[in-house]
Order: sequence, then structure tokens, then C-alpha cells
Amino acid sequence: MALRIQTTPAILNYNTKNTQVNIKQPKAIREGSITQSKIRVEVSLPKITIDQDQAFNESGLKNVKAFRDDNTAYAKQKMQESMGRVASQGTEMTNVHTGMNAIAEQAVTNAFDQFLGEFGMVTMPRTRPQVDVIDGQIDIQVEEGQNTKRYVAQKPEIEVQNGKVNKYMKQYGSISIRYVGENVDLSV
Repeated sequence: MALRIQTTPAILNYNTKNTQVNIKQPKAIREGSITQSKIRVEVSLPKITIDQDQAFNESGLKNVKAFRDDNTAYAKQKMQESMGRVASQGTEMTNVHTGMNAIAEQAVTNAFDQFLGEFGMVTMPRTRPQVDVIDGQIDIQVEEGQNTKRYVAQKPEIEVQNGKVNKYMKQYGSISIRYVGENVDLSV
């Protein structure tokens, strides 16, 4: 069987238009201003502070905070001393094999010896009042006047014409099939 096949290719064509950009730059605008000079003077007077808290504390005229702090420190000290005494007495009790009479010695210490102490009375303070002097200050600030010139740039004016691409089929593809022989076989 003789067949003849002919094909025609598809051809795609296009037209283009280029993008166009136009830019215009206007001139800058000139602005100016004048400000007056200013002088500002601030004065702070000298101050004297006298702190007599330590002198009053030594005379027994304590404020609430000093009284509380002294009592807290005294209570902590006594608590630590009693913890140490109890621990050492416990150690003495465990050393009963050394032959000492720990119970009798501890009874004397707990009844009499731990309450011995020195007592003193002070009526005049030993510390001088604390005197602080804060110097006065003069602050002079000068703002100079200004003659300013300023240029304000203008935004450029931009025009854009977009380009285009037009596509079209210049030739469509095709397939042609022909029988060119002489005999035709019709059986299947």
C-alpha cells in the first residue's frame, strides 16, 4: 500500500512595540527662615542638709526604722548563739564516755552563766551630725539665631507607555495523508 504524507509546520509570529519612558525633573524650591537668638538662665540656690539620725540613735531616741533594724539584728544574733549552744550541749551529751558530768555543767550554764553581761548607759551622742552642702548652680543656655536656606527637591514626573507583544499564527500546521497506490484491499 502506498501512502503519501505531507505536513505543513505551524508558524507563530509576533509584533512588538517598545516601552517608552519620559522623565521630567522640575527644579528644586528654595525656602528660607530666620529665627531670633534666645538666652535662658536657670539658677538653683545652695542647700545644706543636716542628718542627726545617728546622734539621736546613740542617745536612745531612735526612729522606727533604726529601732526595728537594731532589734532584728539583736534577735538574729541571739538565735544564732542559742543554736550554737544547743548544738555544743548536744555534742557534750554524746561524749558521756569521757567521764565529764555534762548535765550538771549545762544546768549551771543554762541557769546563770548565759545571763551574765555588761550593761552601759549613754546619754550623750558620740557621733557628730552629718552636714552636707549642695552647691548652687547657674545654668546659662544660649540658642543662636539662624538664617537658614533650604532647598526642597521636587519629585520627578515619570510617564511610562508600556510596550506590547502581539502574537498571531502566521501559518497553521496541517497533515495531509493520500493513498497513491493502484490496489485497494477491502478485506478486514
